[in-house]
Amino acid sequence: MKKICIFTLLCITAISVNAQLKVDANGKVGIAITSPVSAADLSVSHNDGYNYSSYAFGIRAERNTTKTYNIGIAGRSFNNASNRAIGIQGVAGGSSSGWNFGVVGGLIQSTGNGAGIFGTTLQHTGVQIPGRYAGYFNGEVYVENNITAASFISPSDIRLKQNIESVKETTRAGSTLENVLNMNVIKYNYIDFHKPAKNDTATVDFTDPTQDITADTHYGLSAQELQNIYPDLVKRGQDGYYGINYVELVPILIRSIQELKQQLDEVKDSKTDETAKARGFGGAFEPTDISDATAIPATASLAQNVPNPFTERTTIRFTLPDDTKNACICIFDMSGKMLKQIPVNSSMQGATIQGYEFPAGMYLYSLVVDGKEVDTKRMILSK
Repeated sequence: MKKICIFTLLCITAISVNAQLKVDANGKVGIAITSPVSAADLSVSHNDGYNYSSYAFGIRAERNTTKTYNIGIAGRSFNNASNRAIGIQGVAGGSSSGWNFGVVGGLIQSTGNGAGIFGTTLQHTGVQIPGRYAGYFNGEVYVENNITAASFISPSDIRLKQNIESVKETTRAGSTLENVLNMNVIKYNYIDFHKPAKNDTATVDFTDPTQDITADTHYGLSAQELQNIYPDLVKRGQDGYYGINYVELVPILIRSIQELKQQLDEVKDSKTDETAKARGFGGAFEPTDISDATAIPATASLAQNVPNPFTERTTIRFTLPDDTKNACICIFDMSGKMLKQIPVNSSMQGATIQGYEFPAGMYLYSLVVDGKEVDTKRMILSK
């Protein structure tokens, strides 16, 4: 009884002081309201011109009404003079480990579609969601640190696509394989990139002690360099920095592998006179099965070029028997056309290829000894 009296006294006091608390006869409550109490169950100084007749608000309440919107807690914050506007803020801590939640949203007690937590930059009352999700975001999402997930799924249903066409072998920037070979793979550390870029060429001094540099080493591509090859895969973020759509690089890599397989098949099936004569030093020649030990000098061998891939130069090492009469290293493109022939002898240990001699791409090189093909290997030139 004592508690009821104290509560009643506080209510009367609150009502008498500038009418800060208003209670309608139908039970509607308004706090810090100068106009008549809203049709909402609870209104707290909401004089913003909005009509809340379709809303039902509650704090730690079960909302089960026939109104259009059933809202547990609604927060609105904008047009503030301060530099922060927060609709709802939740902070938790000090509880059992693993059971501290700033904000919890659940989709329960229903089989209907929806989301436990909905975030948007477009429509604050939500959108119709075609499924049941723990979280659903209608707008761009930015994550400052790592994302861990069992898998990432991109919408790829053919019914969702228009203007469909196959990626051709040759584009305005060259073949897909050439484009991939021209991609410069780099490793790096991230700096504090949450500051807006002043311009497209803005650089950061890594020796600047005020710059925060992450300890983790990352591997990837330069967005500015990739933009020259596949501009559609590069996007400029709202913070002014460029990003790469690495997911859609996967189909590009698949296409480059298909092109490589096609080129290798063409080389395998090629029986042109030009190739045969080149490998046979001008005479009729059919590649010898290297399993035939009697046809190839026993001590002749061909090693993989180093480095591979290469940019400036690479070295092809080999060994030849002392009684070798005629030998050479032949360089071919992937169609089987000979591009260069380098005479070699048993006193040599290797031959050097300069990167400027050929365009970027994949090449074959063979060691031919006394008219017999010892071995053939592949090398990659990137620029």
